[in-house]
Amino acid sequence: MYKEFHFNDFGFSLAESKVSLSYKVDEKYEFVEEFILPNSPRKLTEQQEQALQYVLKYWHLAVGISYYKAFLPESIVLDSYAINSQEAEFFERFYINGLGEFAVRNNLHFFEKIKFPFQQGLKREPIDLHFNEEVLLPIGGGKDSCVTAELLRDLGIKTTAIACGEPKPIADVIAKSGMDKIIIKRKIAPELLRLNESGEVYNGHVPITGILAFMLWAVSIIYNKKYVVMSCERSASSGNMVYDGVKINHQYSKSYDFENDFYALTQKITPQFRYFSILRPISEIHIAKLFAQKCSKYFEVFTSCNKAFKLDEEKRLNHWCGDCDKCRFVFLILAPFMDRDKLIAIVGKNPLDDENQIKGYEELLGLTGYKPFECVGEFAESKWALTQLANKSEWQNDCVIKALANKIQNDDHNLFVPSGQHIIPERFSNVMAEFRK
Repeated sequence: MYKEFHFNDFGFSLAESKVSLSYKVDEKYEFVEEFILPNSPRKLTEQQEQALQYVLKYWHLAVGISYYKAFLPESIVLDSYAINSQEAEFFERFYINGLGEFAVRNNLHFFEKIKFPFQQGLKREPIDLHFNEEVLLPIGGGKDSCVTAELLRDLGIKTTAIACGEPKPIADVIAKSGMDKIIIKRKIAPELLRLNESGEVYNGHVPITGILAFMLWAVSIIYNKKYVVMSCERSASSGNMVYDGVKINHQYSKSYDFENDFYALTQKITPQFRYFSILRPISEIHIAKLFAQKCSKYFEVFTSCNKAFKLDEEKRLNHWCGDCDKCRFVFLILAPFMDRDKLIAIVGKNPLDDENQIKGYEELLGLTGYKPFECVGEFAESKWALTQLANKSEWQNDCVIKALANKIQNDDHNLFVPSGQHIIPERFSNVMAEFRK
């Protein structure tokens, strides 16, 4: 049993372009995580430095979730700074929701002890920054950020690709896009990696998109770019199950709830900065349609399989595995819009004609259990796609289609109707017309 999780301190060296975040568990473990920022400017304005101090503190708190979850100590201690009650509430939600899947998979019950200490009456004053009207676009190597890249190209807004690490799919997508790039290097504390590998501590899913959101906020200040444009879809807000009274969502930090909460936090410090998802109004199936229509130049290089993005570079695949929830889902939703032979060549196999994958597709269709803990869409999207394929001669004889088409009912007619639930700025409003085509 561990007693205290300490947020020790944070630091940023402009000369070394390095952010350092340190943590301690009781008197037994100390950790330092580092991020290296390439070609950062040699000088910041006084206002940038002031804003960055706030954001680095929040980034410190966000990254800490990876270390806190390994030990689940009884209390949280802030060693070098204080936060106010609203900030404490934000990070309590972030930790509870972000560790939901981790709690389920490890059969743990700890939500009630996640309490961040705060200083009563501590106020924040917004800082007036004058950003360049430019975009940072996080590239993940999959179809969604490819669609966003082409939408931004159509809008004529200067865009720089950004990624934390550069696995082959990310490097290849950026190269195809023709964008300038910023590649951040993340160095997780070696001791945590060792403990995770040894099984001595708890391990599991963390809200990585949320962690990176704070990194992106800091980077936007350092590189003076006003917008961070995400590629999170409407379907990401759909949860998997309820556990200990909490809606568990594998994609919590890609959800509208997180995006809206994070946006509200940013506005208290840097009101000119905007973080939003340009794909928020539309479904995964709608994104798949846009990808097939607008993104042919990425067909040979994009990869949605998470095995291409493992932390351990030696364990990464440089191709689709073709046999995981993500591969199954992406193949299914692209199939109604793409040439059969082309899609099979891209993925390297046809999961819809593999009887060993029928069970996996039953889960995606909601026929058994709950939605897989993976970045996959809603049951209705899988049902719509499979129903479409059942009516296409080139697909209808595949074993998954034959086994499951008669077990589902396609009853959703709003998959291609954009939602009004988003925080897309007026500057980007023309994308709504694209979504209604």
